[in-house]
Amino acid sequence: MKDTTAANSFAGHLVSRPHPDPMPPLMRKTFALPLLLSALAITGCAGFSQPAPAPTAQATGLTPQAARITDERILGDRKTMEAVQQRLRALNEAGVLQNNYSLAKAQCWLDTAKTQYHENDRTGYVEESLAESIKITQALEADKAARAGLDTPLVAGSVKLRDDLWAKLAGFKNNPATLSCNARTVACAEVRLVRAGHAQEQTGWRQATPHVAMAEDAVRRAADEAASCAVPVAAPGAGLAPAPAPAPAPVVVQKESIVLLGDALFKFNKAGRDDLLPGGLERLREVAESLKKYRSIETLDFIGHTDRYGRTAYNDALSLTRANTVRAYLEGLGVKAAKTTTEGRGSREPLVQCSTTPSKAQQVICLQPNRRVQIEVLGIK
Repeated sequence: MKDTTAANSFAGHLVSRPHPDPMPPLMRKTFALPLLLSALAITGCAGFSQPAPAPTAQATGLTPQAARITDERILGDRKTMEAVQQRLRALNEAGVLQNNYSLAKAQCWLDTAKTQYHENDRTGYVEESLAESIKITQALEADKAARAGLDTPLVAGSVKLRDDLWAKLAGFKNNPATLSCNARTVACAEVRLVRAGHAQEQTGWRQATPHVAMAEDAVRRAADEAASCAVPVAAPGAGLAPAPAPAPAPVVVQKESIVLLGDALFKFNKAGRDDLLPGGLERLREVAESLKKYRSIETLDFIGHTDRYGRTAYNDALSLTRANTVRAYLEGLGVKAAKTTTEGRGSREPLVQCSTTPSKAQQVICLQPNRRVQIEVLGIK
């Protein structure tokens, strides 16, 4: 707010400063408008002290902030960021899982850059976040097994908040046995904490609080994912007496809900067996292995969902076909149940509601959680 006030004060000074020679009011207004626009361009509409992007961020391909004032240039920047998105999608299609820590980290850096660009952030946050995403993407393109993006810089002068959350995330990140189960959650939580620190630095704790809360939720979710991750039990040491056989576990009927993002499973707007992405096939194999650990499965319900775009009949058919494809693939991998159903619910049960104000491309990103196949399991482990 102080920066904006400074900009307005400066512009007002340019407009209203007395001149030695009297000037007719109409002429004064004619000269004042360009001066006002120049002042706003200089300040980026947010004061004089906006930091420049770090040198490593200047090769992102984005338009310099001062020139980011026309629809054509803004559209060009969006295309630049979309090109990075396509590179990440290509990596996923080539077999790099979405739950791969490095791929997830690159995606979350890109997502936060897009969001802040839409918010007209002129602090260097957009450029530096995009630079992080590009750096990781390049490393994965050179070597799909690369461990890239393990560091999490506080871009654009963001402050470091909540050392306790950072410590927990570091613990998850350094545990290979469970990182395969919670990598995506951990990577995005780290970026979320950077975003919280950026909000704290720019506007204070009120704006940072929602981002901190989301990071807290992510840490809890990562802990749950780690707890459910299968950890091998070490064999008894040589020369030691074998441990007594454990008592048989009680029979407990369990309910489980598995959500598979449609964008990670299928090619865009596709639903058939041949449309499954390599990363999606790997995810379904993981689900099959998990389901085959049940002693018996009473019911398996496959429910397809879409976002709000498209006609109701089309979305119902697309969601049903995707549910049937997932069911058939898992059955082909040996997943069995006493009763199996499939259903397509189209766009009637969204998980998130997104504004219609941003561009369609940004809305599509926001609506991603709604495009999914949900598996409801009732069985005995």
